[in-house]
Amino acid sequence: MKRALELDMGVFQISPIDKGGKLFRPSKDCTALIGSDLTPIGFALLYGWKKLGFHTASIGLARVSDLDEVMAAAKLIALEKEGKINLDEMLDGAIDRLNARKEETLGKEWAEKGLINIPDCYDKDTDGIHIGHILGLHDILASFGMYEYCRDRYISLLGTKWDKKKTWEERVKAMPGANPGRSFDSDVDLSEALKNHHNPSLVLQKLKETHEWLKDGMSDDELEKRGWKKGYNLTVWTEMPGEIDSRALQMVLMQTVSGGRMGSLVETGPGNSFKAEAAQLRLAL
Repeated sequence: MKRALELDMGVFQISPIDKGGKLFRPSKDCTALIGSDLTPIGFALLYGWKKLGFHTASIGLARVSDLDEVMAAAKLIALEKEGKINLDEMLDGAIDRLNARKEETLGKEWAEKGLINIPDCYDKDTDGIHIGHILGLHDILASFGMYEYCRDRYISLLGTKWDKKKTWEERVKAMPGANPGRSFDSDVDLSEALKNHHNPSLVLQKLKETHEWLKDGMSDDELEKRGWKKGYNLTVWTEMPGEIDSRALQMVLMQTVSGGRMGSLVETGPGNSFKAEAAQLRLAL
């Protein structure tokens, strides 16, 4: 990234809102830690633009209203140029709160060194297990309760075909390029792969734990018992709300009684009243 900027190259960031956290449906903790000044979507975009130097961010959209929070983030840059806000101060506050929660949840040593000296999934000693990726999902889930995002990422590892009858080279070649590696496999001896890590036993514990959390999925009630509560949902209303929440009847009733969101539901994005409700929720959190 640094070298690209030195060479005056434009840098394109792919999917910071979805693949970067599924931030249109953030967890309660994620929302609360980022704070009332920024939305999770706004934080992700502004962090990339202001702190990392990305020039362009790709976002998926199905209707014009999906750009609302994106345009709001861009507006903050304009307000900063006018001297009306201090954007770095806002971002730094959110970063400090996120890092503090991570250290509080995981411990200072793990927060600082947990992902150091981890071989990647192309190392034969890992037998294709994407150790670093799985540990990253563990940290995100344990610290911020972002279950839906972590589950989506882990499913892709579960789906990796790994035929041990084939050669190592053939297995590696069969791995997907965009999200390589496979999920945790308790039959694989990872002692050699973890020999340079400061705490191999803790790594194994976290790998097993992550696999148990994410392999089958959890209901919303189970998530709440673990403290991994959902924040709010900016996805459009659909005819079958059960597909986005395990408590289907509750979602059907909520959709039915929500003023201004009945009728041609597939064509309807979040209206002004819905966005106001989401803003109030962020303040309350």
